[in-house]
Amino acid sequence: MFKSFFTIVLLFAWSQKPFCQAIPIKATNFSISNQGLKIDFTLQNDKFLRLLSMLPEKYAPEKKLPNPGFDSGNEVMMQCSGENQASHHGAKFTGGNPGMRLVFVGKEESNMPQGKKIILVQKDTVKNLKVESVYELNSVSPTVRRYTKVTNEGSVSVGIDYLSSAILNNYNDITNGSPEENIRIHYAFNSWQAEAQWQTAKPSEMGWNDNGVFNICSATISNIGSWSSIKYLPMGMIENVKAGVTWFWQIEHNGSWYSEASNYSDKSTYLYLGGPDAMHSQAFKNLKPGETYQTVPVALGCVKGGFDEAAAALTKYRRTILQPHASFKTCPVVFNDYMNCLGGDPTTEKELPLIEAASMIGCNYYVIDAGWYAEKNETWWDAVGLWQPSKTRFDKGLQSLLVIIRGKGMIPGLWLEPEVIGINSPLNIKPDNWFILQ
Repeated sequence: MFKSFFTIVLLFAWSQKPFCQAIPIKATNFSISNQGLKIDFTLQNDKFLRLLSMLPEKYAPEKKLPNPGFDSGNEVMMQCSGENQASHHGAKFTGGNPGMRLVFVGKEESNMPQGKKIILVQKDTVKNLKVESVYELNSVSPTVRRYTKVTNEGSVSVGIDYLSSAILNNYNDITNGSPEENIRIHYAFNSWQAEAQWQTAKPSEMGWNDNGVFNICSATISNIGSWSSIKYLPMGMIENVKAGVTWFWQIEHNGSWYSEASNYSDKSTYLYLGGPDAMHSQAFKNLKPGETYQTVPVALGCVKGGFDEAAAALTKYRRTILQPHASFKTCPVVFNDYMNCLGGDPTTEKELPLIEAASMIGCNYYVIDAGWYAEKNETWWDAVGLWQPSKTRFDKGLQSLLVIIRGKGMIPGLWLEPEVIGINSPLNIKPDNWFILQ
């Protein structure tokens, strides 16, 4: 049984040093508040930390939030190798252990230039893991920056299959009605010359079907590899149109990432946000004794309103985390000849009018992109790898073209991707020890 609800207001005392020891919390329920944002937690059975909601501070849910079930309400989702994923999860990340059995220890508070930092500490005595949920509270936006740290305090290595950066719960459960009726997911397709193509979908349109019970599928967007926005922007929104509330998020990482929206076995809703994991990007982590692993950071917030209000709040957050630098005032203008221009087929004849035009409009740098190394009978991608100037593309050699660029008052640049060898590169005859192979 859960004790009666009451809220602990977190009092922030100015300190030059963070607290080094977690402060126990004896209440069943407590909250974190910041810039009109309120995050409510509960201690299930007085020891298991569960995240109830993230809502505008003065928002009153239409109905009482459900009590967390045996596999729902997780504040952290974590699965270690050899552990039972103890729920009917299908392809989802619900039911992970030791995530479900983490015991809450307490909280730590400290100050940052952009606001406050709160760390919720949990432990698992089976695997001897310490898990720290970090909440960096933004000083101007109803946004928190979330990431998770896990430390192996034991004597044997522990394998980590997945670990969430942030979790959001009960975004549909604040109102009556099904997710299909209430929820709209905003996400953005992304591609060359088609950036930030925002879409709005019902859950069923993204694979999370309205079957009247819990679902073993989810609405996911994700990325594999170092091009983090190759298909989707690493960001999105969940709007409860009936409640008039929108949650927004961005994954702050230049590699693989994963997001998953669905429901637990008790039909309450959740959103998982994280970086690379073993299931989707083969990012298995072998955590040795004494080692700490930290997930990629995620910004997560909530506003009263829709897409525009959420975008405004996220923009405020982004402007505060951008660290000032003297170069911003003297940021150079760079012209690159690839996109919408030469497309990897440079020659002296094609470059000269572009160099003249770039100089006339005041560019500081002129970059010759792909193809400067390929001969005229070669394609720029198949021939990549040797990084020596083409002998057939430039009338008096590449160096003479660089002199012309400098003569126009610009600094010349060349595109390089040194980790790549094309199928027809002269280097393809080298032995295997020259390369990183699968």
